[in-house]
Amino acid sequence: MTKRKMDTIIKFLKENYDEIIKEIMDKNIDLFEMLVTTILSQRTTDENTYFASERLFSVVTTPEEILDLDDEQLEDLIKSSGTFRRKAKRIKEVSKILIEKYPKTFPKEREELMNLPGVGPKTADVVLSYGMGKPVIAVDVHVEVCSKRLGLVRKEAKYEEIRKTLEDLVPEDQRYLVNLGFVKFGKNICRTRYPKCSDCKLIDICNFPSSGKQLKTPCK
Repeated sequence: MTKRKMDTIIKFLKENYDEIIKEIMDKNIDLFEMLVTTILSQRTTDENTYFASERLFSVVTTPEEILDLDDEQLEDLIKSSGTFRRKAKRIKEVSKILIEKYPKTFPKEREELMNLPGVGPKTADVVLSYGMGKPVIAVDVHVEVCSKRLGLVRKEAKYEEIRKTLEDLVPEDQRYLVNLGFVKFGKNICRTRYPKCSDCKLIDICNFPSSGKQLKTPCK
């Protein structure tokens, strides 16, 4: 039953988001910039992340240039991301390690990335998926909420269980679609606090439909 449901969801995501997702995946993304941007995105909004990343990478482009900034300069550039002092410290620590351990390459394994300061499972999986095109599913809030509402994973499931369950259900060549598709779907329709259930084309297979009423709390 869950496998048939996943097939229905993949078909829906492909019909609605495949073209825009392919455009995102086809972009040439600098891995260092993606890694730092993902660190900046922790516990803040997409808008704050974008502004901080744009400011930072309009001034620097490499780990060496990051280390050339004094702490106050770096903190000022990323201030909009929130907890900017902690993030600045992590970004400098990561830059130093990349220079020393990966002078001509970049960590390409999940464990290597997670050994970097401030890099957890989600950050590592984002870099692997969006930056390197590896068949992994990064579980952000939209992936978590959508997969729980649609009954693909247990309501109590945490990050690793969600990731492993989804990767077991989704063929490798479709994981980018489910990953970014749920992000798009979650932002536009299956919103965390106020889902547009009346506009949802997956309402018939949803475990938590609001019957047209806006939900005031996440279905998690």
